[in-house]
Amino acid sequence: MKKIFTLSLSLFAIVIAGCSTTSSNKVAAEDLTDEQIAKYNEGKSEENQIVCRMEKPLGSNISERVCYTVAQLKAREEADKEEFRRNNNIFEAGGG
Repeated sequence: MKKIFTLSLSLFAIVIAGCSTTSSNKVAAEDLTDEQIAKYNEGKSEENQIVCRMEKPLGSNISERVCYTVAQLKAREEADKEEFRRNNNIFEAGGG
């Protein structure tokens, strides 16, 4: 009985230790105010500036705030254009 109690207590301690999180100074851009994002963007190049907007996730009518860097938005736009061209058999003019 004593061994089971000790084993249970040890297992409990391991589980609790595994659930603890380390504190991090990272903050999601979605959690920042527009003023904080504007201050962040002041010293950054255009590609590294953060842009936030409201988007509706697929299958939902409830908008949520999402933030991207300008570089991420440009890459996303190009990928979307390429996907559209591939799915609709649209080719760029000018090739032989």
